[in-house]
Amino acid sequence: MSGNGKEAVRLCEHIVRQAFGEIVCRVASTLLNRGRLPAPTIARLAGLPRPTTYAALLILIQHDLVQSNGASYKDTGEDEQYEFDVMECMMRMRWGRILAITHEKLDDVALEVVRQLMIFGKLKVPEIIATCGGQHDALRAVAVSDAIIALLRGRFLHASHPELAILESDQIARRYAAARRRLVVARGSALLSPQDQTNLNDEAQFQVRQEREEQRDIHRVLIQKAKVDKDKKRRKGKAVEEFDYELKNDVPLRVNYDRYGVLIRNELIVKAAEDRWNKGAGVVMRAVLDAALRDTSVLSDDRTHDAVGPVEIMDRIPNSDYPVLLAGLGVSSKTAISDLVRHYLNILAGEDQMVGAGGVFLQKEGTTNPGYQVELEAICKRLRETMLTELVRQKLGDKAARVLTVVSKSSKVFETTVRDCAMVPLKEARRLLAELQRLSLVETQEVPKTGAKSRAGLPPSMEYHLWAVDLPRVYGVLLTGVYKTLANIIQRKAKEVEKRKLPLAREARVLGHEGGRGLLQLKDQEDLADLDDALNKLSLAETRSELVVFILRDLPGWPGQK
Repeated sequence: MSGNGKEAVRLCEHIVRQAFGEIVCRVASTLLNRGRLPAPTIARLAGLPRPTTYAALLILIQHDLVQSNGASYKDTGEDEQYEFDVMECMMRMRWGRILAITHEKLDDVALEVVRQLMIFGKLKVPEIIATCGGQHDALRAVAVSDAIIALLRGRFLHASHPELAILESDQIARRYAAARRRLVVARGSALLSPQDQTNLNDEAQFQVRQEREEQRDIHRVLIQKAKVDKDKKRRKGKAVEEFDYELKNDVPLRVNYDRYGVLIRNELIVKAAEDRWNKGAGVVMRAVLDAALRDTSVLSDDRTHDAVGPVEIMDRIPNSDYPVLLAGLGVSSKTAISDLVRHYLNILAGEDQMVGAGGVFLQKEGTTNPGYQVELEAICKRLRETMLTELVRQKLGDKAARVLTVVSKSSKVFETTVRDCAMVPLKEARRLLAELQRLSLVETQEVPKTGAKSRAGLPPSMEYHLWAVDLPRVYGVLLTGVYKTLANIIQRKAKEVEKRKLPLAREARVLGHEGGRGLLQLKDQEDLADLDDALNKLSLAETRSELVVFILRDLPGWPGQK
């Protein structure tokens, strides 16, 4: 969906240069621009000695930025070749948001664990404890171990494996080739039907993806032991069961970006519910999403797995939010909370017959004891469409946004239809359509003339062109523009730091003294204050741009795909 265009390549080069320096960036740039290559060729094209190239490749593999075809690991007799993972590199732009979510959901120790994994890449449990300061401090080691357990139980981390550094496409190709050879031997013929080849390929994909999921499973590193405390009182005839957890020391861990993506998506859906209705609807929507969150939830889900009931939803609404629910409906203060929640659920499920352009957020299951599922894919499609409309509105104005909406809602549309539905004069509609076409947001299709036009059932006076929107292409164009913006922001931040290199060096010398920056000259203090202000503004722009990338690229419901 994102593609490896020149702007994506440029963005990855800036990210790698900022994180690892110029030498590693030369190796990464070679792979980004040339594609899959063996190590000797990378060294020659990058103009680096082979030991330096191998060290740079090790750094990139440690951080999952480069994968190989696994020829040496699988002992296939082929040359080991390497390929850069563009999507994994771009995930580093989301680190600030990931750290904020970790601090909000857990504590400072868990935040430090995630930060160390970001700095060093894949780490085993003893290595994480050592980097977090627990090597010679028993209490700190226990706190770090507890934080790792909490992160694993919350699916914020997952296990890693050497085979995960092998390209999935190569694993599928090897599995397909082996299955094909077995089938040829069994049938005694090398001629296979297209259906047989399709079945073999699907089976190979399924097996490889199942194996990779098992290799990421947290139970490879987290040992759960059941413990029943007999001294506690029994409730309703059932024993209160607790669990003890232990960690294996030989399994590396890494950050689970998909779980953080699920939480970011849920926050966007809550904000969309607030914008569509009110804050009370957002409170109920957050409770529904929290109740529907499962260990198996992934960002690509088209809807939540299990239907959740009103009681389970009400248990996740804090008492402090009850006044918000009352204010949102404007009902009597004596109304029961259960009735308020059910009323909000009916609204979110569209049972009030007032769905409108916002669509329904929930799907109701059952009647006597109803459950609700969140329509994730439908909501994400509307979020993406809303993002497109807002970007056009900011750049060209409200009329252009209306014109684009009319064209996108129709497969193909005439200028007169755009004029009537968007409520703009024909001359203005043509100008706006030309502006949208210049931005690659709409395209035209010529209508056949004379006899061909009459055979198509079109009157002779009809226009000669139809207007349409190719949404996958439009989103690709927007993504390319945002990638360019992000690369420019990173480049601008580096230049701002370079311009104030001398004041930063002076600040580093007085940083450990009492008074800190106040010991510097007034000119240096002003330069550093300007640098802080510029970096804060650029970081804010970077965060907002990365959220646009998340909405356009990562959310489910990409047009034309299942």
